[in-house]
Amino acid sequence: MTPTFAFALALSMQTALASGTRQEAPPATLSELEIRIRHLMDSTRTPGMGLAIVRHDSVIYTGGFGLARVSPPLPATASTLFRIGSTSKAFVAIVALQLQREGKLSLDDPIARHLPGFRYENPWEATDPVRIVHLLEHTSGFDDISLKGYANSDPTPLALVEGLAVDTTSRVSRWRPGTRYAYCNTGPAIVALIVERIEGRPFEQVVQQRVFDPIGMRTATYFFPDSTQFERATTYREDGTTPYPYWHIVTRPAGSINASALDMAQYVRLLLSRGALGDRTLLTREDVERMERATTSIGARAGLRVGYGLHLYRIADTSGFTWTGHDGGVPGGLSEMSYLPEAGVGYAVQINTADAAAFRTLNRIIRSFLTQSLPRPGEPPAGSVPPSIAARFRGWYEPVSPRTQHLYFAERLLGLSSVSFVGDTMLVKPVLGVRSRLLAVDSMRFRRHGESEPTVALVNDANNGREQGMETFGPALPASSMKRIPTALALGEIALTALWLLGLVSALIAGLTGLGRWVWRRIRRKPRYVSGAQPLWRAALLLTGLVVLDGIVLTAVDADPMVLGRFSPASATLYGIGIAYAAVALAGLALVIRSRPSGGSWLRYSLWPSRAVLALHLVAAAYLVSWGFIGWRTWV
Repeated sequence: MTPTFAFALALSMQTALASGTRQEAPPATLSELEIRIRHLMDSTRTPGMGLAIVRHDSVIYTGGFGLARVSPPLPATASTLFRIGSTSKAFVAIVALQLQREGKLSLDDPIARHLPGFRYENPWEATDPVRIVHLLEHTSGFDDISLKGYANSDPTPLALVEGLAVDTTSRVSRWRPGTRYAYCNTGPAIVALIVERIEGRPFEQVVQQRVFDPIGMRTATYFFPDSTQFERATTYREDGTTPYPYWHIVTRPAGSINASALDMAQYVRLLLSRGALGDRTLLTREDVERMERATTSIGARAGLRVGYGLHLYRIADTSGFTWTGHDGGVPGGLSEMSYLPEAGVGYAVQINTADAAAFRTLNRIIRSFLTQSLPRPGEPPAGSVPPSIAARFRGWYEPVSPRTQHLYFAERLLGLSSVSFVGDTMLVKPVLGVRSRLLAVDSMRFRRHGESEPTVALVNDANNGREQGMETFGPALPASSMKRIPTALALGEIALTALWLLGLVSALIAGLTGLGRWVWRRIRRKPRYVSGAQPLWRAALLLTGLVVLDGIVLTAVDADPMVLGRFSPASATLYGIGIAYAAVALAGLALVIRSRPSGGSWLRYSLWPSRAVLALHLVAAAYLVSWGFIGWRTWV
């Protein structure tokens, strides 16, 4: 796999928490909200949508928009089942908290206590075991499920233990459990397996009896809905017409639920009412507040109240509100469940297309409607940054909590950021992206203008190799743990990457120039001569061609994990391109060693640049091999 593969796949798998800063007049009434939503759907070719809005204990709106199925047309209604993706995860936490109240488990239990012999690796297990709470807060250090795990779509359906057996090698703690946050779809499935062992029946049955039935989620299901009983929304690509096949998720508790707007309204009611509906109490207020609060990450211990709790997260926006909830995504489907506990308002929305930009706009419209009459939370008083803190923490940072280890090569380069201080303002400038201005709340915590609480914290995490670190959780700076690195290392990586890109362009220019000179000599009937630089530029041009071919294949399959996670012409081709890239880069080294100046003056002068370009390709190939990119069989 070439650098193009690594960068493109890393970008395709990154997820963003929905939040917007663009200001627009909010819809004043439900009718205006409906009009705004329909206009957005028409302009973005979004086929269908389900929406539920709740105020305190009252459902003020449930409805469907557009089409659940484009052909033959099937209108979306409040009863239409949509995929809610990772919004499913919180039901694992709800059941775990219920069992804790009954004395059947503790969130602090090591998973080995309930699953003896279960396969995972943790170098710190003797002193820092992986605990249930780490799985629920994504602080186990485990890698996310592999591409093979994503691509698995067995309609059998698999038992939970069989689904977890599909992908075992990703269950390795890459840092001390209970420190860094990294999203992992395996965690909730492991907790669900513990629930199965305790309750003695399938997890889906446990949730049905303990949650769905008591709160009135009458049609919600983890499995492929029976079309004779339920209307199901078909999922579509961004064009709004090309359907995706139904994804039978290998770790169902992590993201498999189908639910209607009517179902989701009851779920939002449960959370806003602090765990009780009518005369049914599923959770205590303390349980719900624990779901909403992160505790095990370094960021939480540094005083950030935003962050990932028990499968619910808190995220601040620049209008002053801090939303609690969870988003979700499957191929061709996006969902969001968000609420403001203090104000007693919330919503759940699902669409059946993969258009993330349209979905962000949709959430912004709904949130502006819900908050238009609410008083804006006040901003905290300004803090100060002592010169000693500024001097200690300024510099370059790289992310050190990758979601997908195989793609860390790309993430660490894409995430490189410089940190500087101007008075009591911290400036964070990623290599790629917009600079963020963060205001001090105190000497170690910062926020964007408009946010009502800090979203970034400077930390001293020396026990985990970060004497100068940074924890982030917010729209401007994605959730990440970052580590200060030497300036020379950061600038060197940036320079090498830039020179490698320049080398790709140089090879193309050299190839076109060489072709032009060859045509000119043929026309003028001049004798042909051999240059020492020609073989080198041809090798460099071949390497450029491999990178371009890699990009073409990725574009053709839209970097789709469902394709790349299976043995297919695309995944096999990408694997072969990576091996060929390494082989040609190694052969280029031999050409560099044997090369001698010869030919005309231009070709003699171009010998050193050609050597440099091939050297850069060799460095890139060695880097990718060392990180396991080249030779990565994405289907195993």
